[in-house]
Parts: sequence; C-alpha cells; structure tokens
Amino acid sequence: MTELVDLTAQELLVLYERGETSPVDATDACLAQIERVDGDLHAVLTLCDTRARENARESEKRWRSGNPRKLEGIPYGLKDIIETQGIRTTGGSRLYADYVPAANATVAGRLEAAGGVLLAKLNTFEFAFGEQGAFEPARNPWDLTRTPGGSSSGSAAALAARELPVAIGTDTGGSIRVPAAFCGITGFKPTYGVVPRTGVMPLSWSLDHIGPMARSAFDAALILAVIAGSDDLDPATTAMPPCAGDNDLSVTDVKGLRVGFPVDWFFDVCDSDVRLAMEAALSVFEQGGAKIIDLRLPHAHLSDQRGIGWSIIYPECAAAHRDNLDRLDEYGPNFRQLLTNAQFVQAAEYVHALRVRERIQADFQTAFESIDVVLTPATVAVPPPLDDLTATIGSETYPWLEVIARATTIFNLTGMPALAIPAGLSREGLPIGMQIAAAPLADYLCLRAGVWFQAQTSHHRLVPTGAHLPSIAGLSR
Repeated sequence: MTELVDLTAQELLVLYERGETSPVDATDACLAQIERVDGDLHAVLTLCDTRARENARESEKRWRSGNPRKLEGIPYGLKDIIETQGIRTTGGSRLYADYVPAANATVAGRLEAAGGVLLAKLNTFEFAFGEQGAFEPARNPWDLTRTPGGSSSGSAAALAARELPVAIGTDTGGSIRVPAAFCGITGFKPTYGVVPRTGVMPLSWSLDHIGPMARSAFDAALILAVIAGSDDLDPATTAMPPCAGDNDLSVTDVKGLRVGFPVDWFFDVCDSDVRLAMEAALSVFEQGGAKIIDLRLPHAHLSDQRGIGWSIIYPECAAAHRDNLDRLDEYGPNFRQLLTNAQFVQAAEYVHALRVRERIQADFQTAFESIDVVLTPATVAVPPPLDDLTATIGSETYPWLEVIARATTIFNLTGMPALAIPAGLSREGLPIGMQIAAAPLADYLCLRAGVWFQAQTSHHRLVPTGAHLPSIAGLSR
C-alpha cells in the first residue's frame, strides 16, 4: 500500500476530491515523517506544525463544503530565504537568526491564498550562496555522508525523504536544479521574471529565479500555475506568464519534437555514468518519435560560473548587502569571502560580462530556429561527500564549485526555462539528473516534455533506501 507521504500533490488532490483522505491526514503524516527522519537529515530550520494543523483543518472544511482552492490542503515547504509573515526567516545566516518578517513574500502569499499548508522553512546555504552558513548542513537522503547540493539543499532533501510533496527553491546558477539532480527529485527554473522575487532575499538581481520543486514534472506545473504572474513590486516580472490552464500536460507523444543534444561544453567534463544516462534518455525521446539534432553553441564555454558568472554575481550581491557591510564578521566565512571578493570587481568587468552574456543568448536564439528543446545533464557529476566537496570525474578531481553548476549557469545567464528531472542511478546507487531547457516563455514546453518522459520511465519514483534512512525504506510507487 502506498503511504500518504509518498503521494504527489496531484495524487493527494484526487484523493481529497474523492474523500479517501484529507488534508489533516496528509499534514499529520508529513509532520510524523519529519519527526522520524529530520534529526539525521537537517532539512528543516523552522517547523510550523501548530499553524500547519490549523490550516489543514480549514482546508478540510473547504473540501467538505465543496469550495476548495487550487492547492487546497497540499503540504509544502519554503527555502528559508523566502519571507513569511510572523514566521522566522533566517536566510541560513546568523545575521538574520531572529528575523521575523512583517509580510509574506509574493510567492508565499500566493501559495497560502491557493490553500497550501506551510509545514516548514527549509535549510539553505547562507543567502543562497556557495556553501553552508550558520546551521547544520542538510544531508542527502540517498547517502547521509553526501551533500544534497545547494543552495536549495533543504528543499531537495525534504522532498526526497518524503517529508513533504512540494517545495519552493531559488536558482541563481543552478540552486534548484543541482539539488534536484543530487536528490533524485524534480526541480524547475522558470523563465526569468515569470515568478516574482518580491520578499525573497536577493543574491544577484539579474540571475535570481524562484521556482517549484516536487517529485514530478506535473506537480511542478501545478505549483508554477499558482506562483507565476506579474507583480507591481518586482519590475522584472512578466505581465504575460505561461498559464497551465491553456496547456495540456497530458502529452501522449513527442512525435516531431526537435531535441537539441549538445556535442560540446556540457560533455567536455562529465562523469561517464552521467553521460550514459543522458544517452539513454535521448534514446527514450528518439523511440517516442522525437527528432534528435546535434547542437553546437559557439560561446557556451563563456558561461563558466568562474568567469562571467562571478563577474555578475559578485557586484550584484555586494549591492544587495551594502547596508550590512559593517557587520561583515557576522556572516559565515564563505559568504564573507564573497563580499570581500566583490569589492575588487571593476565596473568594466561587469559590463564585459553583460556583453558576453548577450553572445550566449544569441547562440540560443539561433539554435531555436531548428530545435524546440535542449537536453543536457543537470549536473556533470554525482553528489560529493560533505567532508570533501570535490568532484571526481574520470581520473581528475575538481573543486565542486568549479564544475557543479557547469550545466546550469548558462540557463540563468540566458533566462531560459530549465527543468531538472531524475534520469537514473550511478553505479554507486546515487541519483543522476537530466535537464530539459526551452526558449524564454516556453516554460510549459519544458514541463510537457518532462511529464511525457516521466510517463515512459520510473526514475522519478525511486525512493532512497537502505541503512541511511531506514524509516523511508519500503515505500514504493
């Protein structure tokens, strides 16, 4: 029998409608799961159990009265850089350890208005950057000695461990998609501006994205339909976001879909297991009738986060934190180093990075004249140990920050939508993620391709098992 904590949001909504379970039952099951496993996992920073149970009871009343909202009674979590009215929002930092916002972030308010039940604020790297800040790092449910990735570490770990069915993360260089790949879950970075950033602690204003994390592409689409849309307080938001109601996610085939498969950059440095998983995924699309097209991106190598990525992130982050520079000693060592480095980025470097960014965008604009989507790895390596954050690829060992966002940063620079979904396991039994990207505002094309792929495969139904989290072993889909 499938347990409540293993159900997706879509499946829960069906059962609520049938009266076969209730938001109270689902919330209690998730809270019990958090109690069972989070002492080892550290995905949760602030538990909202009392409020969650109250909201679940209200949702149950709405279902009984025939007046449910879009996400009525669906438990969810928020990365702890997303502000929540009356609930501590730490940013993963000592600087905000006791900060209680007076208002909700736009995305938090939209989820609440849609009937979602907030269970927890979830672990994050400090202000969504680089490495862990003030709190115990979240751990990967597949192997507690390994990182779940960052910076949406708690969101991905909580989903994989069945603590909740959906969560919200943020993504500046891959911070939704990297942990999604490392933890074997689904993560979606929408087109830049589709989801408002109002009330979300900033890292880099021109690269920051907010997006859904879940255990299926269909659930990601459900959440996106609620949180997307323009916001007067965020001038970067688009006035015409994609709408789930106008897009059929029940895709029966991908015949004629033109899938671009890069022949360079993404695979120049890539673990052999990851490469094999990408080739297997490509075969699934090809067998479904998709047309596979070799893709060359002349300027992809310029997307290296150590290059123009840092040249954009550093000054924009420094600007966001300028009012706290006199409290530098209260930041964690990694974030403090970022702010220190940021003081040495010259205006000419920043402007050059923005110009190079336009070249990469132009490459994709040309590519989309002959393709519909791009298929790449989500990460080029499997999750490394927490006590040795390096990536071993073949005979070479790399500092993880040099390669971890190799396949993801490029889609922050271009603002394109990109979906990370499970694509199998490595020989060590660790998750491998693939990435489907599309042209700006073609968000639901990404999601439809992901929904179709997950209908053909069972990678997204795999559950962490074995000695690491025995309390979730045995769950089956």
